[in-house]
Amino acid sequence: MTINSIKSSGGYEMHKLEQLEQQQRQEARKTAAEPGGDRISISEEGRIKAGVLKTAQESDGVRADLVADIKARIASGNYTPSSRDTAEKMIRQELDIWG
Repeated sequence: MTINSIKSSGGYEMHKLEQLEQQQRQEARKTAAEPGGDRISISEEGRIKAGVLKTAQESDGVRADLVADIKARIASGNYTPSSRDTAEKMIRQELDIWG
């Protein structure tokens, strides 16, 4: 009894595989060559947040209107800060640094 080795007729499968790979390469080239192929859109909320961030970055962090009001109250003798509020703000700031 003679047993012959099994040989696959891989010609057809290889041909189909090569065609598929070639088609994928062509589609990839076509997609890469198209101008404006990638697009993004920014929501209205995103635009608002970007505007707020830009304003905050351009600001020096000092609210001139609030500073002027406090200076006027100090000059007139009407400024009496709460020691409890001051202590609370100091603790919160400390926790923000270490927390």
